[in-house]
Amino acid sequence: MFKQRVITALILAPLALLAVFYLPLAGFALFISGAFLLGAWEWSGLCSLANNAMRAVYVGVTAVIFGVLYWQLPAQVLWPLEHNVLLSSLLLAGVCWWILAVVLVLTYPRSQTFWAKSDWGKALMGWLTLIPAWAAILFIRSTDYTSSTFTGAWLIFCLLALVWAADIGGYIVGKPFGKRKLLPRVSPGKTVEGMLGGLVLVAVVVTVVAKLQGWPAQLWVWYVSAFFLTILSVFGDLTESMFKRVAGKKDSGAFLPGHGGILDRIDSLTATAPLFAIIVAVFGGFY
Repeated sequence: MFKQRVITALILAPLALLAVFYLPLAGFALFISGAFLLGAWEWSGLCSLANNAMRAVYVGVTAVIFGVLYWQLPAQVLWPLEHNVLLSSLLLAGVCWWILAVVLVLTYPRSQTFWAKSDWGKALMGWLTLIPAWAAILFIRSTDYTSSTFTGAWLIFCLLALVWAADIGGYIVGKPFGKRKLLPRVSPGKTVEGMLGGLVLVAVVVTVVAKLQGWPAQLWVWYVSAFFLTILSVFGDLTESMFKRVAGKKDSGAFLPGHGGILDRIDSLTATAPLFAIIVAVFGGFY
């Protein structure tokens, strides 16, 4: 299993980075939309929708929403954020949803009383997970695009590096040293030590980048943002684990050998992308 995970990661990571850096905005939008629609298919399974036809409807509605939003939010008018009420609302909705998701995870299993029996309620939660994150990633990629086609790509790379560092740090510390369970009713494998390992590795990555950038004046923003984004990253994973537990599934799908489904790989990204986009807009001088 571990060997499969490594091989899949070694194939997927370069492909993802090539798409981030070298696809034009329209091509990148198609690439991200394809990945997120696969995620929507998997989420429909977690919702216990009656049959494949209903699951296809869920994916189809998601695709239509993506199409309408892309039409309403063309890349060249995404900036500045304050002039785009629709995009601002989507990002804020995403952040608010993840605050609620953290509460649901922390209060699980009591919280399932309010949502576990509603298939379309869980479907709505899926849209709140996927749609703001999709918009945030496109927004980040379009950052200062007319001046440099790579500015947004590097920002997405920073977000991916943070998410990957949190995951890797959690694994290399939590696997051998994890003793105190973080939230065993949600995910028995997550430990306090693993989360701390993720935070430490993220801090190391931020420090290395800061040194390469000549210790920027807003360094405190980097560390504070990295802390909250890492916590959100962990809760992105825990939230999906909560939904899988209620659905009685180990993985969200089987698209990726050794990794489970698409959602199993992008859960942390969906949690962090909306807040990261807001941070970029406010503190990056693009607001």
